[in-house]
Amino acid sequence: MTATACVDFPSLVLRTLALLRHGLATGQGPDAPLTPQGVQQLRKLAAVLRAEGWRPQSIFASPFARALESARAFAAGLGVTEAPVELRELMPDSEPLDALRAIDAAAPGSTSVLVVSHLPLVGRIAHELSGEDVPFAPATFVEIADQGDGEAHLVRRLSADEL
Repeated sequence: MTATACVDFPSLVLRTLALLRHGLATGQGPDAPLTPQGVQQLRKLAAVLRAEGWRPQSIFASPFARALESARAFAAGLGVTEAPVELRELMPDSEPLDALRAIDAAAPGSTSVLVVSHLPLVGRIAHELSGEDVPFAPATFVEIADQGDGEAHLVRRLSADEL
């Protein structure tokens, strides 16, 4: 499925959407924190993107502890000081279109948005926009953008474990 399926979200389609699965955590519950390895994964990934000059205008995260902690650690690694905004629509079992609507409403005019969430949601959003099944290990970053043709395309996938 291409971005044309998301015709209700024209401003979302016209910008870069980065999806980040949280780093390795101690468990799956809402209060499960990141492990030290999870924090290291995010720092490693952020260092690569910071060296490129990549920086989002807006950061959104699931209210689950591991996603919020990941968003804060990743933002700090990028040199971003603004706190991530929590969106309930970014919880693991949320519907992709509900999440996209919430992101679009919360970030009008942003051209680069970072979303920190969980499986299965990040995979479902990536598929909804790009039509591709993208693997998301912990601390995997996926960038989806309109490259000028009005459709969303997978730009890249970076996994901390593969760097």
